[in-house]
Parts: sequence; C-alpha cells; structure tokens
Amino acid sequence: MPKLYYASPRDQPLIEPHPGVKGRVVHGQQATMIVYDYAPKTIVETHRHDVEQFGVVVKGSLAMVIAGEQRILMPGDSFRVPAGTAHGARVFEEATQVVDVFAPPRTDLPKTATDGMAKRS
Repeated sequence: MPKLYYASPRDQPLIEPHPGVKGRVVHGQQATMIVYDYAPKTIVETHRHDVEQFGVVVKGSLAMVIAGEQRILMPGDSFRVPAGTAHGARVFEEATQVVDVFAPPRTDLPKTATDGMAKRS
C-alpha cells in the first residue's frame, strides 16, 4: 500500500449514498473516513452498518437518531454508532458537513489506485 500523506477532495472518490448526500472517501489500513456534505432538509433513512461509526459535525446542524435515541447535533458535537445499530438523520435548514470514521474499514466503497489518497511532492 502506498504511504498515506495528503489528499485534496479532487483526489478522493465521490459517493452519493442517498439523495442530498455526497461524500469524499479516504481509506486507511484500520479505518475509513468520509467527509459528508448534506443538502438542507436531507433525510437519511434508518439503516445499519456491520462496522462501528463515529463522527463530528463540522458545520450546520442535524437531528440524529441512534438506537431510538434522538439528539440535535451542532458544530463540534460528536457521536458513536456501534456496529449493527440502527441510525438515521434529518438535516435542518442549512447545508451540513459531518466527518465520519468507520472501523474496521468499509469494503463496500470505491477505492482509488492509492486507496483514497494521492501522494504529493
């Protein structure tokens, strides 16, 4: 695997897992990170992953439900979703960005030749 140092968004695979959601994927040996951009009023239906997920809200705000417990998250707030736990979200009136980390790495997402990162000189 190439050494992982830096990447710009243009170097990372773009995914669109739900309407109104775009993410840039970075794969590591032990985890996957995705920087998600959510359009205003986006709803992410309840779903589950086989891996643990945790993240932090960078901008905007959303209501998140994890295992039936709802919280409103603002910039700087973080969350953790244990593997196999049902969760979903509703974005409020402004565009929202969340950085999520999944461990172990997600295997269902696109990879680049450098596993999501481009080596820069």
